[in-house]
Amino acid sequence: MKHDWRGQLLTSASKSSSRAGLLVNEFVYQYGLLILVTLLAAALRFYKLGEWSFWGDELFSVSWREDGFNYTLVRQSLSLALIQQVVSIRGVSEWSARLVPAIAGILTIPLLYWPIKKMFGPAVGLLSSLLLALSPWHLYWSQNARFYTALLLFYSLALLIFYLGLEANRPWYLLVSLLLLGLATKERLLALFFVPVVLVYLGLLKLLPWPKPMGLHWRNLAIFIVPGLVLGLFFARPYLLNLPDWMEGFGYANNNPFWLLAGVVYYVGLPAVCMGVVGMVYGLQKKNRAVLLLTLGATLPLLGIMAIAPFHYTANRYVFISLSSWLILASFAAVRLFSHAPNGVRLLALGTLLFLIIQPVGEDVLYYRYQNGNRDNWRAAFEFVYAHKEEGDLVFSINREVGNYYLQEQTMSLNQLDPVEIQQNGTRAWVVEDMVAQETLPATHRWLQDQARLVAVLDVVVQARNFQMRVYLYDPARPANSS
Repeated sequence: MKHDWRGQLLTSASKSSSRAGLLVNEFVYQYGLLILVTLLAAALRFYKLGEWSFWGDELFSVSWREDGFNYTLVRQSLSLALIQQVVSIRGVSEWSARLVPAIAGILTIPLLYWPIKKMFGPAVGLLSSLLLALSPWHLYWSQNARFYTALLLFYSLALLIFYLGLEANRPWYLLVSLLLLGLATKERLLALFFVPVVLVYLGLLKLLPWPKPMGLHWRNLAIFIVPGLVLGLFFARPYLLNLPDWMEGFGYANNNPFWLLAGVVYYVGLPAVCMGVVGMVYGLQKKNRAVLLLTLGATLPLLGIMAIAPFHYTANRYVFISLSSWLILASFAAVRLFSHAPNGVRLLALGTLLFLIIQPVGEDVLYYRYQNGNRDNWRAAFEFVYAHKEEGDLVFSINREVGNYYLQEQTMSLNQLDPVEIQQNGTRAWVVEDMVAQETLPATHRWLQDQARLVAVLDVVVQARNFQMRVYLYDPARPANSS
């Protein structure tokens, strides 16, 4: 018996040691891959960070001017405050202005991994992290001096931690979620899409004959919903009380719902959207509560923006907060497909997985090599003007602030261009015209075509969209039809 007892003890110790070794190896494997994915995200976001031209909203970010959203310390966007702090130390440049959004974009990769792993396992967590690191949409906003990467980070964390708190019956998770929601709302009111997403989710949990999470009871709901509604009303109150002013500035239609839908599908990536829809259907059939929440997170912001498009200013970027939900759902579907496929057809499942990865890689190559960072080439246009202008020449553009920055002198708004006065004075005039100017000032555009010479075409073509950038010169000594 003594010999048997010792043998059993040694066997038990050996098994415990093996299990511990497996856990250590699994930990090293998972977090080693996460580190590699994070380094990949960093390399992509810092590559050519300062090469792309500024556009108007970016220069607004570094100008310290009030934008109507962040007018008190309590409401001030954390990312914009940090951007302004960096440029006050390092000076205004494309690189310094975009440093904070790039870092926020990089940090999003490891910070979202933990809650995704808790919800779906490490394989979905790692694939989601990789897709987000490669995402051209996320890359674009990581290389813009704007608030969108911080907004996505805070919003996504708030949504995922809310889910974990409700599942595990941990009220302090719900309070952390509220704190993150507050930070997201300080970035922009778009974060308040969180409210309908969560309220519809809770309502469906009550109505559907699904198993209920441990934390779905009145105490937790009171802890979360009451402060959440107060928080939402606090941030939305100034705009609700001034709806006429708001509608005066934004109460016009500039996009149709189909264009918004098509744009979001393009920016998220068609393979990711298709796999995301498959993940929704599969997960809902399995009564997966995490999939239910992410389905609402992916679709409700888009449906909301599409609904107001006929009478309100809208843009695809307003749905950027849904990107993480789409990519997690796509990763969930791809991992389930691969893990449940019989050995004989796993190669086909792997092909689907590779398609999810290769598509954004191809878009990233276009982004860097051929599409000028998917934005207007203001810098090249004003460099051309700078190289050819003479003293006394006038310079006009629809975005005067960008012209002032690149020419380092005062330019004039295209709205100020008076063709009659220009012709009477016999003054040479340069005009930098983008696609917005052509659409909003058609009479000026016609005058340029008739009386000025097109001296430079610096268009950037991005799939079906053409970022027009044209430089015209009106020279009274050389008529437009002269060579």
